[in-house]
Amino acid sequence: MNNTIPMFFLAGALVVLAGCEAAEQSAQKLVEKAEEAVQEVAREAISETVNELNKQVDDIQQSANEVLGKPEPSEEQPDDEHKQAPSGEVLPPAAGVET
Repeated sequence: MNNTIPMFFLAGALVVLAGCEAAEQSAQKLVEKAEEAVQEVAREAISETVNELNKQVDDIQQSANEVLGKPEPSEEQPDDEHKQAPSGEVLPPAAGVET
């Protein structure tokens, strides 16, 4: 009987420690999920802020171009790298070949 009481307490202590380990793991997973949620919210907020800032910059550039009398850039105008020759041939890039 003397040996059963300490063994009972030892077994009970192991069960309690196993329960504590499971609770700690569960708490750690909860913390990780909370961190991921906070990061996602921060990414969304930053993305929205950057998009709004870009829109405001575009509006300011358009206003400045109107004040300066510059025509608005259109998508129909070819950029420098893809200018077409009068005969319809595509000209090579102005700079050289990049490696």
